[in-house]
Amino acid sequence: MKKVMLTGVRPSGNLTLGNYLGAIKNFVDRQDKCKSYIFIADLHAITSPKDPKLLKESVENCIAMYLACGVDPKKTIIFKQSDVLEHGTMGFIMTFQTKMGELSRMTQFKHKSQGLGKEGVDTGLFVYPTLMVGDILLYNTNIVPVGKDQQQHVELTRDLAERFNKRYGETFVMPDVYIAPIGNKILNLQNPLEKMNKSDSGDNRGTIFLMEDINVARKKIMSAVTDNLNCVRFDEENQPGISNLISILAKITGEEIASIERRFSGKGYGEFKREVADRVCELLSEIQTRYKGLSSEMLDAITTDGAKRARRVARQTLAKTCKALGLD
Repeated sequence: MKKVMLTGVRPSGNLTLGNYLGAIKNFVDRQDKCKSYIFIADLHAITSPKDPKLLKESVENCIAMYLACGVDPKKTIIFKQSDVLEHGTMGFIMTFQTKMGELSRMTQFKHKSQGLGKEGVDTGLFVYPTLMVGDILLYNTNIVPVGKDQQQHVELTRDLAERFNKRYGETFVMPDVYIAPIGNKILNLQNPLEKMNKSDSGDNRGTIFLMEDINVARKKIMSAVTDNLNCVRFDEENQPGISNLISILAKITGEEIASIERRFSGKGYGEFKREVADRVCELLSEIQTRYKGLSSEMLDAITTDGAKRARRVARQTLAKTCKALGLD
């Protein structure tokens, strides 16, 4: 039997090249080898207050973007988290398997709660990892493709699954994290010591968005920070900017890093950047063309069918869990 692969996507606005190369492409490349699920995590999105209209638009946009990026509904079950009510129940159950200390040590909580104090932090931010645990366990997941920054959540899932199995008998499958060896963390083009993210300050010169104007994206690549060594070599410590661009090119084309280094040996950064820009712009053009070809009716049909198929599996797992707890 094929292994089960699952990923959840928070509808948080414009997707970046970092999102695509660090996570989406990993899923797309493996979706025909696994029994694949992908859900739009709209319940996770309301851990802090959201404008309902904007949330609905973000969810639809997120579904369309993932389809445009190559997620195939014939190979992957695509659905909205809120359409499968078992997610909320399983998340609630897993909250009781978790220590407060475990949740307080989660990186996202520590980062986002800094300076707010206990009174300023929403409970949703504190307990959302247990909902994520429930998301993963519902589908007997074997593989969770994530970036390095999300690895901690899969480790928590394994800990809680093991704890539950010891307390109540073998119930859950132990999931494994999958981190691609190349391009698992795409960095900011202007500050290659930080992850490529949408900036809260509005300075997005180092971030490429998937729906960005092609000419703007090309300009960002050509103005990416490098160094004065004038050597195309993968050395994350001494040449983080060049190494980041090499990772981008390798991830898009599938070419080995060593091959890229050989091809550009003795050549300048300008020529190297032009090739990276060409490949990035070709990718963006393909994604944007597919995105424009999707309608709201198509998205609704895909997610409605996906929710029905996901619900069959989630219902069985939740029933098994409740029986183990004595809630039969």
